[in-house]
Amino acid sequence: GAEICVFDNFSTGKIENLSQIKKDIKIIKGDIKNFDELNSATKGQNIVIHQAYPYGVATRELDKQFVEDGAIGTFNVLRSAVENDIKKFLYASTVAVYGRQEYLPIDEKHPKNPFLPYGATKLLGELYSSTIHNVFGIDTVSVRYFNVYGPRYATFDHSAMVNFLNRVSENKELLIYGDGSQVRDYTYIDDIVNGTLLALKKDNTNGDVYNIAGGNGVTIYELAKKIVNISGKNIGIRYAEPDEYKTIKRGLPYGMTQKIGKEFIDERKYIANIDKAKSELGYNPITDFDKGISKTYEWLRSIK
Repeated sequence: GAEICVFDNFSTGKIENLSQIKKDIKIIKGDIKNFDELNSATKGQNIVIHQAYPYGVATRELDKQFVEDGAIGTFNVLRSAVENDIKKFLYASTVAVYGRQEYLPIDEKHPKNPFLPYGATKLLGELYSSTIHNVFGIDTVSVRYFNVYGPRYATFDHSAMVNFLNRVSENKELLIYGDGSQVRDYTYIDDIVNGTLLALKKDNTNGDVYNIAGGNGVTIYELAKKIVNISGKNIGIRYAEPDEYKTIKRGLPYGMTQKIGKEFIDERKYIANIDKAKSELGYNPITDFDKGISKTYEWLRSIK
């Protein structure tokens, strides 16, 4: 079997998440911005999967980290891949590179117009990856993940899924920001892993990119109802008042993309077209959405 080496600074990820497989893998604590540390860890490897990225509620400081890790860090990872003659390089990208949708479902050719630093720096990583293929011939591939969820998610996340699950577990009513018609295409972690492995196994991806998603959209209001029903609790759902909107230092509620009067609303609707991943990779998401939420909720209850 493969010999796995994990290189992580564990600034947001938890090393405890690797406890069940810790004895079977090599773990190196380091930072991708430190080229020497990274290059040492890359030596002797055949494949690099670049998942390292800062995470959390948006602030100016986090925006700075996006640039540092997304530009400098990703450049270091690719440079190390070149110097160590890596055979396959996979870059973990995101739906955020698309920005506001221009049509649905969103395929890989959809215009890329990210409106947040997170999406902008992720798109830069895709361009780096394809350029490295063009210049040095390394077989690279990028996978655009859509709204990942599942056990061991980051409980400090700002997404609607995490917010709702956390509030239900604390017996608090669910708050919906905006009108609840925003649409997300949630993808269970098992399907994300499967799509990633399929992209790795495909030869001659040549800097190509694939959407990895559940392939079905759900509105934020529908999501709230599902989570309440799955919890079995008698918990209310209501729309947040303007003074309840959480704002960040630059004054923009995270994810709110259009100003209406004095308020920002999130009008994004993300539904993925995964035909390309299906036909070229053999990808097919198999996790039932309700079952995925249930597994995630049960995991959250187990750690509370």
